[in-house]
Amino acid sequence: MESGSPEETEAAQPRSEKQFHPKRPHRKSRAGCRNCKTRKVKCNEAHPACRACTLRREQCVYPNSPSPRGSPSSRALSISRRRSPSPDYAGDYSGLRLLDEPLFTSADKDATDMKLLWFYTTQTYESFSASGGAMAVDEILKVDIVQHAFQVPFLMNTILGLSAMHLNHLKQEVSPTRAIAYRARAFEGYRKAIEAARPETFPALLACSLFLCALSTDPFRSEDAKPLYVLDWMIIWKGIGLIITMIQEKALFESGMATLFFRPLIDLNSSAKHIPSNLLFMVTSIQEGDVDFGSKPAYYHTLKFLGSLYAELARGFSVTLILRVVTFFTFLRKEFFDLARQRRPRALVIIAHFLTFAKTTSGIWWMEGISDREICNIYNLLGKEWESLLRVPRMAVHLTDRTEIGKLLLDNHAWEPPSDLGGEAERPTTKELAWTDNEGKPVQLVGEMIYKLPLRDRQRLGGLLQNYEQQTIVGQEALVGQEALVGQERLDREERVPMEVVLTSLYQGQSPDTTTTSTPSIDGYGS
Repeated sequence: MESGSPEETEAAQPRSEKQFHPKRPHRKSRAGCRNCKTRKVKCNEAHPACRACTLRREQCVYPNSPSPRGSPSSRALSISRRRSPSPDYAGDYSGLRLLDEPLFTSADKDATDMKLLWFYTTQTYESFSASGGAMAVDEILKVDIVQHAFQVPFLMNTILGLSAMHLNHLKQEVSPTRAIAYRARAFEGYRKAIEAARPETFPALLACSLFLCALSTDPFRSEDAKPLYVLDWMIIWKGIGLIITMIQEKALFESGMATLFFRPLIDLNSSAKHIPSNLLFMVTSIQEGDVDFGSKPAYYHTLKFLGSLYAELARGFSVTLILRVVTFFTFLRKEFFDLARQRRPRALVIIAHFLTFAKTTSGIWWMEGISDREICNIYNLLGKEWESLLRVPRMAVHLTDRTEIGKLLLDNHAWEPPSDLGGEAERPTTKELAWTDNEGKPVQLVGEMIYKLPLRDRQRLGGLLQNYEQQTIVGQEALVGQEALVGQERLDREERVPMEVVLTSLYQGQSPDTTTTSTPSIDGYGS
């Protein structure tokens, strides 16, 4: 047989050096993403982002076709609108950001963890999205915070603990041992992150400071709840400012979290006109020689913020009303907190009226059940001498319909909440959310004003948090990394360090003490 031409011989030579292997049978990718189709590479069709797009850090967009059957965990973190999209843009996802899921799930995340994470991204986050369904806030809660959680374990444990608490609230039982473990790991990591003060953990710290306010409502609903626990809880809200003081304002806004801490603007002069006459007289009638005489300005200042709740309620139930109620304690001055901690009757009367407004926050599940028992506790402490000033809060205890509560607060039985014909986000008051000071005025952000705690203060705070962990976690049903302690004597409730002392006593340079009646000054997160 004659040999072929030199060119054929040369071309055939490489083939003789490499053994031929037939292609294995494989399934064609019919529902791959657009990027993979363009590159003509196989797409693993994972949702919300395929492996190739995740590696390339590109936006993964699938054609408008029936979605492939993926695992629940792969679908759980996909981004969807909080409200059902209209037909006009039902298929347009170009403006949505997708969550960069890890390519694998770590070994310590089991099916329950993934279920709780899924529940947060579909349900729990909504209670922090008081923005009329604005996509910007929803993205922070559903995308940015979850992405940080994949990198920062204490934030992940905070989210899982919050979801577990939400499911328990809905009568969907989650193991108490597991829920306590989430909390313990979250507190430990949170404490260490505050001590280290590393910039890469600041976004996670900010998110945790907000979520902590919700997590700390559980004791309100406990059968053996501490009377007047509201005095501890209201200062936890001021603890948000403690975290914000650790970072630069510029860094706060660069973190993408600042929008979560916007508050409604308040015109205190206008709000003063809406203070109920009996509460106003309670303060203006204080005579010289009364123990509260020197505190009249503090009481009146607080009443003006309470007046903003009445003014907003008169406009109807809205997102802005919810925000005014939820952020109420973040505006108040140190002196009023001192008066409340000392259980001064006038301070407790004002708090009882705030708790009445708290019953109108429909849709905020972690605000449910915090008011009735505390209103009764305040009345039991103050007695008949203050009965007339507590008439409205006591009547509200027997009401569940928020319209009826609104009529009671406004002292107008003919009042009906105005119907909201437009979108909630389009209300003028909803748009007036801003970075505010503690007088309700917008803050002009100029330069790079630095708010940082000295290292010694961060270390002191770390010690206080560690002390809090030991006194609240030890004796519970489970401890992280240990067997459940059986038969261990539970700590006396009165000896536990209140969270408000943990978060604020470093400003006084003292050890946490439950007998402390004064509250250190925290200027809040606006000034």
